Amino acid sequence: MYGYVVPYKQTLRASDFVLYRAFYCGICCQTGKLYGQLPRFTTNYDFAFLSALLHDYSKSDLVIEEHICVLNPVRKKATVMPNTLLARLAAANIMLAYQKADDGVIDGDGFKYRVARRMLKRSFLSAKKAYGDIWERISEAYKVQREVEKSGVKSVDRAADPFASLMRDLPDLILGEKTDDKLKALCYNIGKFVYIADALDDIESDVKKNRYNPFAAAYAITKKNFKGRKEFIAEHADELGFYLRSCCGRAEEAMSGMVFTQSFSLISNIVCDGMTQKTDELLKSVKKLPPPRI
Repeated sequence: MYGYVVPYKQTLRASDFVLYRAFYCGICCQTGKLYGQLPRFTTNYDFAFLSALLHDYSKSDLVIEEHICVLNPVRKKATVMPNTLLARLAAANIMLAYQKADDGVIDGDGFKYRVARRMLKRSFLSAKKAYGDIWERISEAYKVQREVEKSGVKSVDRAADPFASLMRDLPDLILGEKTDDKLKALCYNIGKFVYIADALDDIESDVKKNRYNPFAAAYAITKKNFKGRKEFIAEHADELGFYLRSCCGRAEEAMSGMVFTQSFSLISNIVCDGMTQKTDELLKSVKKLPPPRI
């Protein structure tokens, strides 16, 4: 999806790195098994975190084995073996990736989104047929999101709410059961963080292409008065930092009231260290952040 919810490698334990990669590779392999090889490119770090979180929350038994990766046939990697939860996670990821590609086409973002949408069409239809309840919620959230953005809402919090609310509801849909308020609050604030981080990261390109951006709307920014990304961040650093760090703080507060077993230190690293580090990177950036490499 986005790549803003990742571990902070400097404080990540070696055992947690292996576990995190096992969740990542598990989604990739499950996607390949269910939808073919090309859709595996949708595997992302955000869903690796969600996999770790939901496997732990639901107390699911993990089976981890070493397997050769199709992209690296020489070296075996620890991989979470296919299970029912991974299947639902892979389906949700495919549907979100398709929706993102569809949005890119609607926004006129170019050839790559048309290719991605076409490549994912069959996998999307398969996932939608198997898990229509998940797609119904994703479709509803994106419809509301587009309406909010089309109206040009000037509140960053209001603009972020549809996507954050979708992230809040995903655990119920993926697990197929009601989850508690702590998990909902954690996922809501992570979703809000992702939306705000992505909006800040895209501020320059959005302004240049006349696309909606909540920060451009909130600060009445246009092509004519936009001085550049670096200048914008410097001028509004306190407010931007507050938006991002408040999400981090609320996510950390929600997590502190939860009980984890197998993945506690990994999840703690991502929520407490990784999101804070990503905030610092964004506030110091002079251009769009490169895709993370873990």
